[in-house]
Amino acid sequence: MSTAFAQFDEPLAWLIRGLAEYGFEDLSSGASATPGVLGGFDLRFAAQSQARSGLMLHVPAVADGSRCEQDDSYAFEIYLTDQQSGQGFTVRCAECNFLSDFAFDPANPLWTAGYIHQSINEYVPEFVRWRLSGGELSWAQRQGIPDVVGEPCSTSLATWITQQLSSRQHFDGRHWGEGQRDPTPDAPLAPTGPIAMEGNLGRPDGTANNPVAIARAKMKGPTQAIMVAIAAGALCVASAILNILVTFAVFGLDRPFAVFSSFMVVGLVSSGAVGAWYGLKHLQEMKESPLAWVAIAFPTLIPVCCFAGLPISIWAGLRWQSPAVRALRSQS
Repeated sequence: MSTAFAQFDEPLAWLIRGLAEYGFEDLSSGASATPGVLGGFDLRFAAQSQARSGLMLHVPAVADGSRCEQDDSYAFEIYLTDQQSGQGFTVRCAECNFLSDFAFDPANPLWTAGYIHQSINEYVPEFVRWRLSGGELSWAQRQGIPDVVGEPCSTSLATWITQQLSSRQHFDGRHWGEGQRDPTPDAPLAPTGPIAMEGNLGRPDGTANNPVAIARAKMKGPTQAIMVAIAAGALCVASAILNILVTFAVFGLDRPFAVFSSFMVVGLVSSGAVGAWYGLKHLQEMKESPLAWVAIAFPTLIPVCCFAGLPISIWAGLRWQSPAVRALRSQS
């Protein structure tokens, strides 16, 4: 079987080879793209995270020979993702309101890079023309491009990329195996979304074709806030235990109410923190469970911090009940 390069025959390897063959330069050494080329790819973050953080594609903000000096260039992030039709790639760029999925076809492994090349080559000049005519993306539009959770490539591929980067080797034809390149004329084209529409996510229907990534991205902030609340709860329990010891040491049994109230705080908060810890795992796994609601409610149970925790619980509850997350929970 033909390989992308070296001994590797997997989607990310074919994507790297395809980007190079379609004219993107290797910028992993930190060099700038040569003027006049479409852009370049950077594998440094992909190597460090086993591709979970994606590879970067830097594309100059140029159209018809004119550069948008405000933007200079756009950084497209390419993630390996699980899609309805199998493995593929999700490409996002909040700077130019772009989000699109590209399927990977093992029978024609270089086609994905061709579709990405074609989509960006058509989209960026149109977006730059719109920017040069005075167009501005709103904050809401930039925030409307959701974060993407990438899937890892193989450990051996990530290690090999790291070795090539450390020896300052360029990803070019010296490593190639044999593969197919050009799509057939009848092959379907990759979709390109409309430009700078309110709420557009870079696709004609305004939605992304990666529901798992969107649901995880929605719950990322609330789960991190709940983790902080659990840590605050542990600090509260430690303070209550210290108060019990100090009360006994100074007053003996003369302050029963203070001791009793501290014991109540220890029992309530510690049990809530344990339940919230297990519920947090269910939130991260998008699993329907009563413990998930314990985790959501826990920030409001911490004494003194309860008023600060109330917005966190409301935020987490709204995200947990959002359509994207509920759709994923119903499948668990």
